Amino acid sequence: MGGKHMLTINALFSTASERFGNRIALIEPLEGGRMSTLTYHTALERVRGFAGYLQQLHIEKGDCLLIWSPSRSDWLIAYLGALLVGAVIVPLDVNSKEDFLLRVAELTDTKLLITTQKQFAGLKQTSLPLVDLDALPQATMDAAKLPEIHENDLAEVVFTSGTTGQPKGVILSHRNIASNATAAATFINMTAEDRALSILPLSHMFELTVEIALIYCGASIVYARSLVPDTLLRLLSSQQVTCSVLVPQALQLFLNGIEREVRRQKREKQFEQLLRIAAMLPFGWRRFLFGAVHKRFGGHFRFFVSGGAYLPPTLAQSWENMGFRVMQGYGTTECSPIVSATPYHDHTLDSVGKPLKGVEVRIAEDGEILVHGPNVSLGYWKNPEATAASFKDGWYYTGDLGFFDEKNNLYLKGRKKNLIVLANGLNVYPEDIENILHANPLVKDAVVFGLMHQGQGPEVHAVLLLEDPSKAKTVIQQANKQLAPHQQIRGFTIWPEEDFPRTHTLKVKRLDVLSKLEKLHKDKSDRPEKEK
Repeated sequence: MGGKHMLTINALFSTASERFGNRIALIEPLEGGRMSTLTYHTALERVRGFAGYLQQLHIEKGDCLLIWSPSRSDWLIAYLGALLVGAVIVPLDVNSKEDFLLRVAELTDTKLLITTQKQFAGLKQTSLPLVDLDALPQATMDAAKLPEIHENDLAEVVFTSGTTGQPKGVILSHRNIASNATAAATFINMTAEDRALSILPLSHMFELTVEIALIYCGASIVYARSLVPDTLLRLLSSQQVTCSVLVPQALQLFLNGIEREVRRQKREKQFEQLLRIAAMLPFGWRRFLFGAVHKRFGGHFRFFVSGGAYLPPTLAQSWENMGFRVMQGYGTTECSPIVSATPYHDHTLDSVGKPLKGVEVRIAEDGEILVHGPNVSLGYWKNPEATAASFKDGWYYTGDLGFFDEKNNLYLKGRKKNLIVLANGLNVYPEDIENILHANPLVKDAVVFGLMHQGQGPEVHAVLLLEDPSKAKTVIQQANKQLAPHQQIRGFTIWPEEDFPRTHTLKVKRLDVLSKLEKLHKDKSDRPEKEK
């Protein structure tokens, strides 16, 4: 299990199980309104039982296992059990398409597919053996046969859904993830008394690292299993939840629910007045003005941590005015993933905070954010060219542009390249969508951007060059049928000229197109055409 001072995920979980044995670790709703609870001790037994099953299958150190499932207690049990035998987890978003899953499985020589019977049944062709997450197998573990796990051994390979050609997998070691989790736990002010509501998928590094941080602190994790707002509010209340990690989109949905209730009670004017008064009060007093809202959240709620996408400062301010602390994290999968966060008592809402302890951040001459530290990835899976391009002298070149203020707060200015990060935290590669559009005979050419929508972050927008502009909606509908839910084209513009501006090698000048597109929309009083 590694040396005494090894910084591994296994060591963090083992220590937490010893320290917090009888405390509740994992909670999730079952059919009929019942709740499943696992203490740290029983969770450890289940982790060892799954490790024992993997030993029976002769899974060896370095073997890759793919997890493709919604978040739940047994997702984390399977993850920790696999790490115990030295396996490497390859997590996939539950909405990943089959062709992407098969490409990743082939690239990593995946030995097992850990998923539900329902997910597995939807696959048309796979020879991968199934491990049923609905009935996670258990067997007696032989502790003497467990391999020694070192901090630089691989724990995960994380592929971003939707990349073209050969997918790019970020390789993360035990030290990468464990160092980030322990630094985040201290920075975010987690304690053993906390109960976190898990909303984000565990395939998202932000959620996974925070859950490891919560375990390190002896806190409890409540899995939502449903994103219906009323169901979430019932869980927040009945389970006395104190915190949650989410994307800005979820924060907005919660706020919409509160505002709907205010309108139902016809108390809009009083609500707006309270918000204005609260903004002038010390933070600790504000919750008393909004006691009804805090009661709906169970009365114990301390803070949100928002990450994975742009957080509009006005959205954060609305929550802070009601007495809910909103911290913001900035990160990237290559950094395991947290680079910076706003400290617990800092209310600078337009910044992504300060670098975590042990994480160095510097700004390159061109404004690019560079990161160095124990959380920085070892590179990309079997892709030395991509690794050399992004990792230089121990520094990761994020592709994000930013700056520091005089108080060492980090601010983001945007992406250096084309990647679209949606409000829900998912990444969209424009090239994937462009390739689908280019395959349509009705399309002469197409360029895809992330256009800001009503201050809530970008949405996927296609600029189309067509022989027959009347076919635009048909083109978009046909493309969306082939795209994953997060890749859906939400708006489009028909290019008004004969061709796009191009370089001497006939590549589209994306910045020129974007500049003209923004001018076109500025000149129009209404919104760009929407795909219905």
